[in-house]
Amino acid sequence: MDDTKELDMSGISEMFNEPTANKISVGIVSFFLIFLGINTVDLLDNNEKVRAVVDGDSDWTVSFEEQIVALSNTIVVADGAIETIEFVIEDTLVAEGYRIGGFAIQITYGETSGIPGDPLDSVFASIEQNDLKVVWDDDNNTMTGSSNDGSGIDLYLRAYEGYDGENKNMTGYNEIQVLGPWSMDGTGLGTLNVELSVETNALPFTTDNEEEITVNVNLITFKPTAMN
Repeated sequence: MDDTKELDMSGISEMFNEPTANKISVGIVSFFLIFLGINTVDLLDNNEKVRAVVDGDSDWTVSFEEQIVALSNTIVVADGAIETIEFVIEDTLVAEGYRIGGFAIQITYGETSGIPGDPLDSVFASIEQNDLKVVWDDDNNTMTGSSNDGSGIDLYLRAYEGYDGENKNMTGYNEIQVLGPWSMDGTGLGTLNVELSVETNALPFTTDNEEEITVNVNLITFKPTAMN
């Protein structure tokens, strides 16, 4: 037997020469091409989605709706004395979905001796550092201030790290991920202590030994929203 005899392919050739066989072959090939194309598109789409999850390549704008919660207290401070006004900051002061971004504090006073021509007194104010949940070392904090002409004293204390009220451009896969950095609970809660002292100035032969001081505290609260 001759092992080198060529394989007889005439049968197969005849099959493809038949019109019916050609139609079947074309149909099979077309089916597999369409099937391959659909799967290729699906694969590319899935790869894009997986890459989006990994890379977080969606752009978002985070904006903030603010609400101000106003607190106030007035105290009489004697000459040379140091007094502390306490503001207890609880979560019941803050609306649902809001966080405390910071504290804007204004101290006001006026000459209360009632003596005509009595010179204005000097008032000194500071925020006492304690366990209040704020960013004590923030560069934008104003922890101390003073006045000797009756003008207000403005202090500021940041409670939520990085919060300044401005919109933020962020990148992330979904809204939950993007809002994560702005959804931390408990910031700003505790006791805010404002320490006050007075140095009075009196006309000769008159007595001026105290000053009435009002401390106004605005809790700046915010609610974040993300849009892409």
